[in-house]
Amino acid sequence: MWYEQFTNKHNQTQYRFYEKYKDAYTDKWKRVSVVLNKKGKQSQKEAQSLLNKRIEGKLNDKTPTDLKTLTFHQACDEWLDRYKKTSGSKLSTIKTKEYKIKHIKRNIEADILVKNMNSDIVQKLVDNATKDNLSHKVVKDAMSIIRNIMKYTQRKYKLTDISYLDDIVIPKKATTREDVKAKRENYLEMDEVKKIVDNLHETANSKRAGYMKHSFIMTAYIMEFQALNGMRIGELLAIQPDNIDFDNKTLEIDGTIHWRNEGNAVGFKDTTKTESSYRSISLTTRSCDILRKVMLENKKAIQWESMYHDRGFIFTNHRGNPMSLSTINRNMQQSASNAGIAKHITSHTMRHSHISLLSQLGVSLKSIMERVGHTDHKTTLQIYSHVTEQMDKDMMNKLEKVGN
Repeated sequence: MWYEQFTNKHNQTQYRFYEKYKDAYTDKWKRVSVVLNKKGKQSQKEAQSLLNKRIEGKLNDKTPTDLKTLTFHQACDEWLDRYKKTSGSKLSTIKTKEYKIKHIKRNIEADILVKNMNSDIVQKLVDNATKDNLSHKVVKDAMSIIRNIMKYTQRKYKLTDISYLDDIVIPKKATTREDVKAKRENYLEMDEVKKIVDNLHETANSKRAGYMKHSFIMTAYIMEFQALNGMRIGELLAIQPDNIDFDNKTLEIDGTIHWRNEGNAVGFKDTTKTESSYRSISLTTRSCDILRKVMLENKKAIQWESMYHDRGFIFTNHRGNPMSLSTINRNMQQSASNAGIAKHITSHTMRHSHISLLSQLGVSLKSIMERVGHTDHKTTLQIYSHVTEQMDKDMMNKLEKVGN
């Protein structure tokens, strides 16, 4: 041990005591120090004791150097970068992960070290998300990402313990009878679809501005086409002319819309949601008629509208970009209210309406799932079962009338 005398910023004399030790990992000599106000024998004895404790702490600290300074935010960024390079996920999925990680980072302080993460920090994030009325699924997804990030850190940096994640409780909102009923009945009968479509056309005719007229006409065609064919709205908006075979009346569904901006271009074609989502479906004569009418509208726009840029999509807005989901849903809901239909209507309602229509026509569950690109039978079966139950009731009512 040795010491050096120095004058501190308050012009006081102090003594910095040093001791050397050998790093077990690098075989290099390092040193520790402590500052005391005196240099006498008692102070030297105290300094040696403090230095020995520091050396012992350094030698017993098995934490990798990187982990000592790695923040949770940095771990999030590292994991996301690796996910982008190795997951093989499509752009829209990666974008969703980016958005979810931003939300996680907003709720955890930037300077918290990943080795200091604990159940209190994570539980607070979960509790705040629940208070903000985020769905159970959204919170569960966030927890899944946090778990993946911590497992990645555990593997790469030899983080010892992440078992505290098993103690996190995600409150589950009790499902009410009304919730179940609303989910099961989230579809329209075809006569209701027709009423809303007719109102959309009427609204379009009442608009003076060309972009507004175009918006309501396009929504009418989208709504009817989706009700007749049942694809996801992203799949419908990604349809391009080379996906359509008018001669054989078939449509190839090979992508969905990934929403990103590049200058004036908004929305780009990405791969389908899942492997089973890639499919070819048969089209009715009316569906082919809708496609021809929409394509004719686009040709007119290309010729006469200076703001319209042909990007190769079919169901477009007045600029040639795929119609925005918010505009479609807003127009549908407005016309549903105008038509006296007191239901919450979105484009997804049309997908369910198609499943309902096929159920009423007696189409098998397997055939319905193949047509709409479902891998999980739960959603399909929920609507299918509800419709067939209703059909059984109608059957009994008819039989009762026959008996009388």
